[in-house]
Amino acid sequence: MLRSNSYELAAMGGKLHLFSIYTDFGSCRRVKWIAGSIAKLAGHCWHCRSEMWKLDSLMGNGAMAKMLAGDAAAADALIVVVGSLAHRKPELMDWLASLPPSVPLRHGLLIGLLGDEEDKGQELDWTAEGLIRCARENNRKFVWHWMGHHDRDVSEWLGESVEALVASRRPMREAIVMQNPTAVWQAA
Repeated sequence: MLRSNSYELAAMGGKLHLFSIYTDFGSCRRVKWIAGSIAKLAGHCWHCRSEMWKLDSLMGNGAMAKMLAGDAAAADALIVVVGSLAHRKPELMDWLASLPPSVPLRHGLLIGLLGDEEDKGQELDWTAEGLIRCARENNRKFVWHWMGHHDRDVSEWLGESVEALVASRRPMREAIVMQNPTAVWQAA
């Protein structure tokens, strides 16, 4: 009985909600790439639902921006892709500041894909500071990487963070099996 329960619980996964904001159409393919990478890192038992929004679409309608801010706040991973760091994006920081507070004891990720390592841009520090502030206020771990040519192996810079996120989302019963398999056997 323990053995069948262990296999059944090991096969259980869950759902991860990814919410992405990108600043320009060139960044759109990076959003798709990072969402696919997160799904691979999470494993086949996890279903990743991904929303993608261009920053301009978040700014048009006040009610829609507020609704999407709620969706972003509830997401497991908030992904921000800024293609060019040549100019500040105050509208992005304003929108991020409008996110409702996170649910207590709920943790998440804020992932930044920023500019290009070869063209660092003038606004890297300002953008990173805004993202760090948003991550801190919304109980998220902040990780970032250049959008450029080093994006092929995400496990180096993102793997550990996705692993921690998935571990925090595992059903309670699975966590008990991992810690004390005899407790589940005795309860069955």
